[in-house]
Amino acid sequence: MFRHAAAIGADIGRNSIRIAIVRIGGEILIARTWELDRIQTRDYITAKLTEAVRETRRTAAELGINPICVGISARGFVDHRNGVVAGPDHGIKDWTDVPLADIVNRETGLPAFAGNDANMMTIAEHSFGAAKGKENVVFIALRTGIGGGIIIGGRLYRGVNNAGGEIGQMIVRYRGASKIASLKGSLESLASADAMVRRFSDLSGKGNYPQLPSCREIFELSYSGHRVAMRVVRENADIIGVGIANIISIFAPEMVVIGGGMAEAEGGYLELIRESAFRNSLENCRSSIMIERALLKADSAITGAGYYSLSRLAGNTL
Repeated sequence: MFRHAAAIGADIGRNSIRIAIVRIGGEILIARTWELDRIQTRDYITAKLTEAVRETRRTAAELGINPICVGISARGFVDHRNGVVAGPDHGIKDWTDVPLADIVNRETGLPAFAGNDANMMTIAEHSFGAAKGKENVVFIALRTGIGGGIIIGGRLYRGVNNAGGEIGQMIVRYRGASKIASLKGSLESLASADAMVRRFSDLSGKGNYPQLPSCREIFELSYSGHRVAMRVVRENADIIGVGIANIISIFAPEMVVIGGGMAEAEGGYLELIRESAFRNSLENCRSSIMIERALLKADSAITGAGYYSLSRLAGNTL
């Protein structure tokens, strides 16, 4: 491995592309965010990404840093061996079968590697964060949707067609209604940030709020004692705990790491999740498990992407 090597790590989000220079030890040297237009296409995203990579490379050169590769964290199913985004589109027109790594390599001249965003977050937390040194770990990302990653025997489990780790699609309530692009009664459809906003709307009455509060604002309302917000947060934590209980009873991991924006909530939210998870899982499976908040927070995807690209360049697959 390159002892002092650095890479460009990029995370393609819903509203922005975040890019950083990442050293092999996980240290972030430079970080910047490029905002995205509301209407997005394949050509727009790839052009914005390559522009951001080029500009980051120029900034790094001014500081005497020479990044040697690019790692890209992308939404959807990703053929990590070939760096191709299979889809689904996630609101980006023509965002299927995109040879993302090849495009970035061609446009920037740097070796490029792409992977699923939740997998990049998992790699980061396992390598440098809350799960460092653990052999068997499950990571769950709580945000607009719910994603995840699984570490078995110290290695990322990918499954057939790179489709493993879709924790958000676990069915936790068979008759639950789904209003978003996920499975009926799935953890994502019932407990994501979007689901929390819909639940708040249902309980408070749509006419009471000209503009519905965001998930973050619902958490803040709950801290101040808002009755509906407190109920929604408790329900959300209970459902997430049930999902984690399934994970515990199936995998019996050493640790479950909870990341994504929702994981940063205060007011005993994590403890409510733990209580539900322990209450609904088998005793032998949960006896030694830890359920912890991710340490790298918003840096996890870019850190994981940068480290992943350096590892791939060195011939390791992770």
